[in-house]
Amino acid sequence: MASRANRIQARIFTCLALAASVSLGGCRRSHNPNTNGSASQNSSVPADSDEAKRQAQTLIDEGKELYRNDQDEQAVEKFKQAIDRDPGNAEAHLRLGMSYGALEKKDEADSEYKKAVELFKKKVQAESKDSDTYFYLGEAHSFLHQDEDAVRAYRQATKLKPEDEEAWYRLGMAETRLAQYPEATAAFQKALDLDANDTRAEEGLESAQEGSQRIKEGKKHAEDMLKKQANANANLNPNGNTGPKPTPKRPPMVRY
Repeated sequence: MASRANRIQARIFTCLALAASVSLGGCRRSHNPNTNGSASQNSSVPADSDEAKRQAQTLIDEGKELYRNDQDEQAVEKFKQAIDRDPGNAEAHLRLGMSYGALEKKDEADSEYKKAVELFKKKVQAESKDSDTYFYLGEAHSFLHQDEDAVRAYRQATKLKPEDEEAWYRLGMAETRLAQYPEATAAFQKALDLDANDTRAEEGLESAQEGSQRIKEGKKHAEDMLKKQANANANLNPNGNTGPKPTPKRPPMVRY
C-alpha cells in the first residue's frame, strides 16, 4: 500500500511539474507578443508584393513622425524595417540617411543617400512625369553636396509642378550655394509668390540679392582697376612707345 501511495504521489508531482512548465512557457510568450508575430509576418509576405510595399509605407510614415519629434534612433529602426519589407523603396533610404545625419553618423548617412540617388534615378526613368520623384532626387543630391545635380532635379520638379513652393525654395538654396544669385533670386521670389509668409524664402531672397550686389560691385571694382592701370601705363609712355628705342641702322660703306 505504501508503495502504491508513493507511485500515486510521484505521478501527481510529475503532472504538477508539467503543468507549471506549460504555464511558464505561456507567460514568456505573452511578454513578447510581437516577436513571433513580426517574424511570421515578414516570412509570409514576399518582399516585392503589394502588401510588403504597403507595410513599408506605413513604417515610413511612422518613422517620419518620430524624426519630426527628434526621436532619431527610433526613426532609424522604423526606416530599416521599411527597407526590409521593400528594399527598393527610395524614400526609405533617403529618410534613413536623414536620420543617420541627425545622429551625426556621416558615413552611414552618405551610404543611404547614394542608394537613394540610384533608386530615384530608376524611378525617374520609369515615371518621368512624377514631380515628387525629382524633388526627392534633388534632396538626396543636396545632402551629398552635389548642388549642380540638385539644381537640375529641383528645376525639373518645378516644371512638372509649378505650384510646389517647397521645390522653388530648395531650388533657390541650391543655386545660392553655386553662387547663381540671379537665378536664386528668381526662385525665391517665385516661392514667395506662392507663400508670402515663408520667412525662409524671404531670407533666402535677401541673401541672393546681396550676393548679386557683391558680384556687381566686384566687377565694377575690377573694371576700375583695369582703367587705372591703363592710365598709369599711358602716363609712363606718353608717346605710346612702350619698348626701348630701336638702334639706328648703320649706313652702307661708301667708296670715295
